Amino acid sequence: MHHLRWLLVPLLVIPLGWLLLTGFARDPREVASPLVGQQAPAWTYETLDGDTLSTDELAGRPYVVNFWASWCIPACVDEHPVLSSAYQRGGDELMIVGVLYQDTPADAESFLARYGDAGYPHLIDATGRLAIEFGVTGPPETFFVDADGIVQAKQFGPLTDALMADHLARILPSAAR
Repeated sequence: MHHLRWLLVPLLVIPLGWLLLTGFARDPREVASPLVGQQAPAWTYETLDGDTLSTDELAGRPYVVNFWASWCIPACVDEHPVLSSAYQRGGDELMIVGVLYQDTPADAESFLARYGDAGYPHLIDATGRLAIEFGVTGPPETFFVDADGIVQAKQFGPLTDALMADHLARILPSAAR
């Protein structure tokens, strides 16, 4: 019985150590998504400015889908200038689409009035259906979709300039970066 106890210690410690090492080696902002490598969900939604936008209109063009909320502070506030800057630089080569996550249009408009509206569309996902289709757990979460409509990356948490550049490199032709 005494020998069996000494055998149990390594059998418990080694797997636990391996789990800890592999867990700490991962970037917590890079949450795996079953959508990466798959066709992005198709959608048609009303935007904050009263227009309608659909994936059909984005066909053949890379785009970024950013789930955000006015109450998502400070993360959504921190990443807002990064998204705005990328949209301004992207020109016709890149579309950025904001999606309201469990938020009201009035609160979203107040947020944009306070922190700046770069001019890209923001979808009103009143039922949360689009968030469910993308597997969103909470804002901010951002998906990078290539010109073929394939999700190439997912970012959990606020974007920085470096993270944005890294993810855009996966979906944009080199001349447009």
